[in-house]
Amino acid sequence: MEKLRSTAAIRLATWFAMCLTCGSVLSGELNLTIEDEYGRATPCRVLVSSPSKSFIPQDATTLTLFPDTWFMSPGVSRLELPDGQYTLRIEKGLEYRRVLQSIEIVGTKEKSVRLERWVNMRERGYACGENHVHMDSVNLASMLAAEGLDYGSSLTWWRGPDPERPIPPGDEPVRQLEFAGRRAPTSIFDAELEYDWGAAYIQNMPQAMPLKAEPGRPNIDYLRLAVESGATVHYQGGWSREVLLDALSGYVHVVNICNNNFGLHRFQPRSRYSNLLGVDGFPVYPDTDIGMMQLNMDTYYRLLNCGLRLAAGAGTACGVKKAPVGYNRSYVQVPQRASLKEFNEAWQQGRNFVTNGPILLLQTARGDRPGTTVPLVDPANSIELRVELLSDQPLKTFEIIVNGKVVHSKSSIDAKVLSEVVTLKLEASSWVAARCTATDDFLSADQLARYEDDGNPKAPLAKPSRLRFAHTSPIYFLQPDQREVLNRQSIDEGIKMLDALARFAEKAADAKYRPDFLVKISQARDILVQKSPFAPQK
Repeated sequence: MEKLRSTAAIRLATWFAMCLTCGSVLSGELNLTIEDEYGRATPCRVLVSSPSKSFIPQDATTLTLFPDTWFMSPGVSRLELPDGQYTLRIEKGLEYRRVLQSIEIVGTKEKSVRLERWVNMRERGYACGENHVHMDSVNLASMLAAEGLDYGSSLTWWRGPDPERPIPPGDEPVRQLEFAGRRAPTSIFDAELEYDWGAAYIQNMPQAMPLKAEPGRPNIDYLRLAVESGATVHYQGGWSREVLLDALSGYVHVVNICNNNFGLHRFQPRSRYSNLLGVDGFPVYPDTDIGMMQLNMDTYYRLLNCGLRLAAGAGTACGVKKAPVGYNRSYVQVPQRASLKEFNEAWQQGRNFVTNGPILLLQTARGDRPGTTVPLVDPANSIELRVELLSDQPLKTFEIIVNGKVVHSKSSIDAKVLSEVVTLKLEASSWVAARCTATDDFLSADQLARYEDDGNPKAPLAKPSRLRFAHTSPIYFLQPDQREVLNRQSIDEGIKMLDALARFAEKAADAKYRPDFLVKISQARDILVQKSPFAPQK
């Protein structure tokens, strides 16, 4: 009899333990409130996790950011979960300090967290958005609010109409997406071209893309239609095969520096993007985070040095890549109540900087900021630049770039605030920009290691990274008789790129599009050849 009672007790204990594990008996409850700096409930992105599982409230919008699943909170959330120890992480875009805590649940727990804002860009005259979002408008509403984005973009056309991200009912090209009292004007007829010609993002289309998606049709036909309709065209990178042709043709406004090669605590090794057209003599960049950042920057500089005015861009591919919407974002100088159209127009003009961490502000002594043209009346006169850097993580480097070359630098900064006055002498018409990096020490080494893909260890899809960086669009300093900045080496490289594009088109373009496309390449080549004699040798 005693043995039977003992066996029954063991079975009861085992059942009891199993019920605790699955959370069906003696389940705990977390009532979580997140407040902004004024004590108001604020939308944000939240992770509540055990070592093996993420927990989410019922009906919450979720986002899987390898290896965890986060949820969008309106500021007040209720979760049912077994009693035990959990990790709590809270993030709200770039302007608030992140929260990482351990919490214990025993029964019902009331938890309140007040976020600390370390910078307020709206007060400084900037609003933010990004250009590469694979999210339908329903789920996007909560994400824009949670990440503090002022404007949204929904790619409902991706190599054709995207059935997973449908266009909501109605004809209006801009919708007010609302979540937890926060509204974000969002363009919903946005399109992405993504074939071998290069990934291009079209924002603010007045209607859905009317052209059929065809892999053998070059991007230029789609982009011409977009620009003529008043849309904004962004390219994934300066290394894209067709970007130079389309920019010389007048169909590109923005080229991404902070692109989807960078995600939350990780980056994609993509050295093969270094020279997609196979041009002899082009460098190959190392498969490191610094190498991928430099690839994005250098190929952007080549385009600028061909006399092109292109704003710096930022996008994440949220919904496809492992990054929150706005992880890579553009801060654009606009009035407080600017419309989405005004925001995009200011971005086209280059009145912005892009970042996935630091805040980088550049202006001349008289207040000229990126996107403006400053007369270079007397090259003998000095130009004074004023730079302000802010970061919630230690700054590492700061550099001033003139026509693609570093002319002023500071390394091993190891501070979170830096103000600098830099004096330059420009001998000829030039574009000037600033860039900086920071080291993200928020996660421990063990926590960071979890962000490496668990695929083939010899060729992982992504690697962990602590790199954060920012880059401004250029300020243009032009002599009275010049309208653009030219560099002989970049123009020569551009001519080689167009020749290589023509060879590529012979194989990749459909026969019905090939003749006209080759003519366009030849016309663009003539533009560069005509510019070459006027470009300085260095």
